[in-house]
Amino acid sequence: MDERYRITIPKEVRATFKMVKGQRFFVICYGDDLLLKPIPADPAERLDHIIDDFRFGRESRRKAEEWLLRQDEK
Repeated sequence: MDERYRITIPKEVRATFKMVKGQRFFVICYGDDLLLKPIPADPAERLDHIIDDFRFGRESRRKAEEWLLRQDEK
């Protein structure tokens, strides 16, 4: 770590995880350990990829809306 608290990630690690300049990370604390989790360049695009062609039917949407309204009332 340098005087500005920056950390250098070795070239081999950057290549393995396909890291790019300016990439952002979540920093997660586990007791005395830190975990760096890369944030996708476009989180919305990544979410689209994960859920793919997921669709709500009318009944599922109604139940989800009711659940959300109950959560809001709490």
